[in-house]
Amino acid sequence: MLQINILELQKTFDIFLPDSLIELRAVGKVTQSGYFKSSKIAAEQVSKYPNITWYFVMNEINDGCYGREQRDVIIQNPKSTTSDGDITYRNWLLIDSDPERVSGTSASDEEKRFAFDTIGKVYSYLKSIGFSEPVFADSGNGYHLLYKIQLDNNDEYKDLIKTFLSSLDMMFSDDRVKIDTAVFNASRITKLYGTYATKGANTPERPHRKSCLLNVPDEIKPTSKSLIQKVAELIPKPETPIYKNNYSEAFDLRSFLSRNAIGIKKESVTNGVAKYILDHCVFNHDHKSPDAAIFQLANGAIAYKCFHSSCSDRTWQDVRLMFEPNYSKNYRDTNPNKKQAPPNVKTDGYHFDKIKDIQSADRSKIITAKTGIKMLDIKIGGANIGELSIWSGGNGSGKSTVLSQIALDSVQNGFNVCMFSGELVNTRVKYWLYLQAAGRQYTESTGISESYYTPDNIGALIGEWLDDKLWLYNNDYGMETNNLITDFKEHIKKHRTQIVIIDNLMILDMSKFSGTDKYDKQTNLVKTLSDMAKEYNVHIHFVCHPRKPNGFIRKEDISGTGDISNIADNVFICHRVGRDFERLAKEFLGSDLKFLLENKYTNVIEVCKNRDLGIVDHFAGVYFENQSKRMLNERFENKNYCWQDKLQEGINPKWETVDNIEVVF
Repeated sequence: MLQINILELQKTFDIFLPDSLIELRAVGKVTQSGYFKSSKIAAEQVSKYPNITWYFVMNEINDGCYGREQRDVIIQNPKSTTSDGDITYRNWLLIDSDPERVSGTSASDEEKRFAFDTIGKVYSYLKSIGFSEPVFADSGNGYHLLYKIQLDNNDEYKDLIKTFLSSLDMMFSDDRVKIDTAVFNASRITKLYGTYATKGANTPERPHRKSCLLNVPDEIKPTSKSLIQKVAELIPKPETPIYKNNYSEAFDLRSFLSRNAIGIKKESVTNGVAKYILDHCVFNHDHKSPDAAIFQLANGAIAYKCFHSSCSDRTWQDVRLMFEPNYSKNYRDTNPNKKQAPPNVKTDGYHFDKIKDIQSADRSKIITAKTGIKMLDIKIGGANIGELSIWSGGNGSGKSTVLSQIALDSVQNGFNVCMFSGELVNTRVKYWLYLQAAGRQYTESTGISESYYTPDNIGALIGEWLDDKLWLYNNDYGMETNNLITDFKEHIKKHRTQIVIIDNLMILDMSKFSGTDKYDKQTNLVKTLSDMAKEYNVHIHFVCHPRKPNGFIRKEDISGTGDISNIADNVFICHRVGRDFERLAKEFLGSDLKFLLENKYTNVIEVCKNRDLGIVDHFAGVYFENQSKRMLNERFENKNYCWQDKLQEGINPKWETVDNIEVVF
């Protein structure tokens, strides 16, 4: 005999529709419905019919519906039930993990386990990108996540939620479990938790189970619209065709995966979506199957997803550019629909567009490598691929330290890096990089002053991680600028490098480089690097020393021609915070100086120019840590790099706490 607990039903109403109109509904051969303002009366009415599968409308209903014939009573075949137009506000976002089975039957225990595994993956993913804690419920045959939202009832948000669910369906549905994409409408009914799911015959193999609330957060916080949009935007647009001889050539994903040796662990087609589970993430081979996948929709659109946070922003466009750096350039150059000058019209070399016809820039297509310096990344986003950044600063200001750390963070985030360091021998660069990669818990004191080293066992793991991801130019081959640029270009094409670091201008041999004098050569070099960044889809970090080694350095003090900072997309100056900095900075920083000194930063990175967002006069403070040679965002920051995933047993790091770190205030 099935029994329903009235208090359990009231709890459901109090959670989802406190002080709101309730519609109860049973759907089958006969539709039954009732409207209630009292959760107690509603629960009492349902309890009379325990053998029926009951649902309720989860969003806020217009109070006018209370005047319908089924007021405070459940009736059969009512003239009206709640429609989308009757919803005043969207309160809840429902995600339904439903196991695939023969229609009209209840789920088996095994099928329910599949649904549980899938909803767990969805929950973990949404939590990782910032979703608030949901209400977690057992629907009887599957599982529900219900997120509190605050959205108006309109077509815009209907389409948003529909696309959001389609995105989850693309990523998580398979041949065993489906994320229901039909639950996007505003008047959606969902299982009344505390009642039974009674599909089909009640058998030991496929029993009728009671739905219930499994977890309700102590505080139910709303999830923002922007996070829902972030997931919805993962639904891709159809792949841009390549044009050859004025005919479009469809993109062959299978061929692309094969010729680029991208391993497939498993492939399937679900609801018209082809899913390729990869052997590993293409940006970080430590992210193994099943954490990375490529999806292709029925319309040809392609998406890429790695569920590790360090790769969460990577898209299919990033994958395509990684293996075919010039594909977008080829499209622009050969597209037959590209506007051409009218025949027999003399233009004198000038072409003009109406301002309204100019296509707006699509910022979603900008690939950005995070620097790892939080106060930089928050303000400017990071290092945009296709740009040139100039770095300057006095002796000991930390510019080389920052750039070697940026190299490691770029590798951590899936970018290949190549470096030139003219002033330091390669063994010294390696020593410095390994200390930064290890972090203070894996370095050892040499016993000499405040000097530290990386133990061999740790160094071996770091080397394996950096293997084909970070390359250092061999200075034995000379520093002639033409040869160096040629070598960089060949390396970029061969190893799909996207981050280039050149340290520094003054050490380069420019005797054979084009230009009439030193300054003309420098201008031509910076133009060459800027063009190279755009043509090869890389970000180039270029170190240029200041004319004066001391004092409070400004953009105008960068050594060489003034064209250096004019041509560059970004200009950064590193400062070491000391008495001279405090004395000289008063004239330039004003209130910013007080903030920097109060936080006791050891070094400051100044944004003097940022062409993309127009940011200037921004100061990012960091703390230099001697044990690791890192620039820390917070005093006790302890960043972990991917090499630590391969730590072997027997390696016991020196885990330190705040209590035993000596800090001078």
